[in-house]
Amino acid sequence: MAPGLLVCRPEHLVATASNLPARWPVEIRTGATVSLESLPLRAALVDANGHLREANSEWRAAFPTPRPGESGAPWCDGMHLSTRERGALLAGLAEVLSGACRRFVHEYSTARGYRSVSISPCGADALILEQAAGPSEEAVPGNPDGEQDRQAQRMEAMGRLVGGVAHDFANVLTLINGYSEILLNRIGGKDPLRSELEEIRSAASRGARMTAQLLGFTRGQTAERRPLDLNALIGDMERMLRPILGEHIELETALSPDLGKVVADAGQMEQVILNLILNARDAMPSGGYIRVETANADLDAAEAAARGATPGPSVMLTISDTGHGIDAESIERVFEPFFTTKEHGKGTGLGLSTVHTVVKQSGGQVWVRSTVGQGATFMICLPRARSEAEGGGNAAASRPAPSGTETVLLVEDEEPVRRLLTHILRRRGYRVLEASGGQDALRIFGEHASEIDLVVTDMVMPHMMGRELAARLEQQRPGIRIVYMSGYPDDVLFRTGALSPGMTLLRKPLRPDALAAKIREALDSPSRPFNPR
Repeated sequence: MAPGLLVCRPEHLVATASNLPARWPVEIRTGATVSLESLPLRAALVDANGHLREANSEWRAAFPTPRPGESGAPWCDGMHLSTRERGALLAGLAEVLSGACRRFVHEYSTARGYRSVSISPCGADALILEQAAGPSEEAVPGNPDGEQDRQAQRMEAMGRLVGGVAHDFANVLTLINGYSEILLNRIGGKDPLRSELEEIRSAASRGARMTAQLLGFTRGQTAERRPLDLNALIGDMERMLRPILGEHIELETALSPDLGKVVADAGQMEQVILNLILNARDAMPSGGYIRVETANADLDAAEAAARGATPGPSVMLTISDTGHGIDAESIERVFEPFFTTKEHGKGTGLGLSTVHTVVKQSGGQVWVRSTVGQGATFMICLPRARSEAEGGGNAAASRPAPSGTETVLLVEDEEPVRRLLTHILRRRGYRVLEASGGQDALRIFGEHASEIDLVVTDMVMPHMMGRELAARLEQQRPGIRIVYMSGYPDDVLFRTGALSPGMTLLRKPLRPDALAAKIREALDSPSRPFNPR
């Protein structure tokens, strides 16, 4: 294909076609081969290393640097973005190039208003389209007032906001988690400060789960399903829920003492419980009762078939209220996206849809019983963990944190986080070389290449992404072991296989023991060739 030409398939342009329906040439909508120059907005092609390969005249006029063909700077350096906006676009490019999503859309503000950037795959490259952001001009059939579109746009905007904040918040939680655990390890078991420090650590853990919950709700964050004790989860949530419900509503629990464990994402299950309890609260403006129950159950084939559940050992979670109830017609639609019985402006219609999605993804089923004027009862049935191994145990918790004497190159642009991680690793016996970014890491690696056993690097950093740094280090020393760290949402490079089997992903916020375990795991794994797909 000649330079500057590309095949514009519908999926490449879906992010912008709805904003500019009248301006798109016919050949763009029919999958013909067109030139970048024919596109009626700023357009560019970016290669797999994040460098600008080609751009049309509108792009070059708006963003004179970097010039197409230059390999020194990422494609968005000339857009004069904040560090957060830049990080979001680079993370979006990584998602698209890895094949995890068909398009990534991000809005950013300028002195003249909001602009929208769309990133979508185009062969081995990525097609970048940049234009003024605006509302959709086309009505959606069956949705004449555009309300579902506006709801979806609000959710997308919320997702961008949460995604941008998540990285910074994860770093803050890493510091709180790390230093609280360091202090807990220094003081005795009977120290009067121990309970306060444990509360701090517990609050940081709740903050991490809440962040994961928001990401799952707005950006489809990958679920991390692990053995989960619903009784413990509900107990942790009680203190948070009571102030939210208010004094006019009583919350009572009836938790089975011998409840089996389920395999689910803790943040998602918190979201399910919170959504159901808040819906119950809204159904009782004059006050009432909310009851949360757990129990073991054994569903036979007939009962399971009637509910669409899996037969066998199960765990039941039931949340009931004494509110105004749900009519029969609404019950048929209660789990549909955007369906709500609340008055305009007081509900998105996404709460119960999210509940249904999470429960189904966890292998369970949810149903509701209700009579108008007599409250509602939501019942969730989840498969019980099948074995002691799946249900978890305390053996891992009792093992000492792994340590070592190897040399680790730590690359982290946030200085407080870098200091903490260095402290944690050095206390476990490792020799740590610190780098504040990609260029610094290349310099240190050049001086100590034969001594370094492992590289631990943040994925999204100014001036050089962790992925590019890894590729350049691999050129100097093939087979070097690398651990990526990330606080950005849905970090798909590992999930989609974009990292080689010899590499490891560690999600922020980090906890000292989890960091030490991953470092040891990576060091003990066989070294394999780097795969920068």
